[in-house]
Amino acid sequence: MTVRHALVAIVLIGAAACGGPPPEVVVLRAPDGASLPQMVIDEAGVLQLIYYTGSMSSGDLWHVSRAPEDDDWSPPRRVNSTPHSVHGLGPIDGGQLAIGPDGLLHATWFHKDPNRFFYARTDHTGMFQEQQTLSMHDELGIEAAPTVAVDHEGNVYVFWHSGKGEEAGRRVHLAVSRNNGVFFDLPRPVSPPEHGACGCCGLSASVDHDGVLRTAYRAAGGNIHRSMRLLTSVDQGRTFEDTLIQPWEIGACPVATTTFAVGAERTMVAWETQGQVHVADVASLGEPFSPPGEGAFRRKNPTVATNEAGDLLLAWGDGPGYQSGGAFHWQLFDRWGGAVGGPAGGHDPIPARSVPTMASYPDGSFVIVY
Repeated sequence: MTVRHALVAIVLIGAAACGGPPPEVVVLRAPDGASLPQMVIDEAGVLQLIYYTGSMSSGDLWHVSRAPEDDDWSPPRRVNSTPHSVHGLGPIDGGQLAIGPDGLLHATWFHKDPNRFFYARTDHTGMFQEQQTLSMHDELGIEAAPTVAVDHEGNVYVFWHSGKGEEAGRRVHLAVSRNNGVFFDLPRPVSPPEHGACGCCGLSASVDHDGVLRTAYRAAGGNIHRSMRLLTSVDQGRTFEDTLIQPWEIGACPVATTTFAVGAERTMVAWETQGQVHVADVASLGEPFSPPGEGAFRRKNPTVATNEAGDLLLAWGDGPGYQSGGAFHWQLFDRWGGAVGGPAGGHDPIPARSVPTMASYPDGSFVIVY
């Protein structure tokens, strides 16, 4: 297994102002043959990564780990207990990953033969248990993977969008487990019916330190109002408030993704609109910021991370078409949203149909995998 990595020390304005040590950015390549990586970092600082291998329509999810002192990834272990039960066509597919307060990993994904959403969780040995089917029937119009979040009480939230007919008739659905992923309630729609849901756009979920649950999704009202929207719940997923993040009027699905970064004092959300990537504090959605300059093509598939000091890292691909992973770029920001230097990267391509993923270590440094 060949893994190429670089370590870049960056002095951040925000870190310097606070008197803290300058954070580092570690850039890692995913294991050979991997695409659609997703990661979390546990309390011990160990990077936990899942990724996809296989054809565009059928493959598997694999789990590897890597401690800061390791030179390579651990041997891969399959996440899905039923072989070839994962869909991996584009950037909105593959698996999504979350970590619970007990260190257990929670993964979700989908497959289209038949149309089903799946979930699996590790046990205390680190092995993924038998996958569960969260769909109660043959889901209609599945094009994007579900997303998962876990709160400090061990409630597990899995969101997806589906529905009959045109995208204007789709809605975001939620299945909740109140016992750490052992059993799930029946899924129910949680987004307003008038906003629809963009069929080939990804969605993302997070829970902050106060237990506030959020989901970002792309709407499809009238099949042209492709705005980014935010669902927020303060009662553990029982009720939701829907808020506009940013409008985008387009008569076709842009195949776009979104991500969250939860920090000590704020939650950031990243998304794409009209070929530019944006990031904003969920408390001030009307004040987004973007990397300086312009992409050679379309800036897309942003992923965001923040450390405890409030420093921010954003990565994305710059390339034509949804199947192009694009040229890999990343940008550091201080806690006030000021860009620190210019965008880095741009020399190496992200694998076709894939995306970058990132997180922060307990010491405040960052890691990107692509």
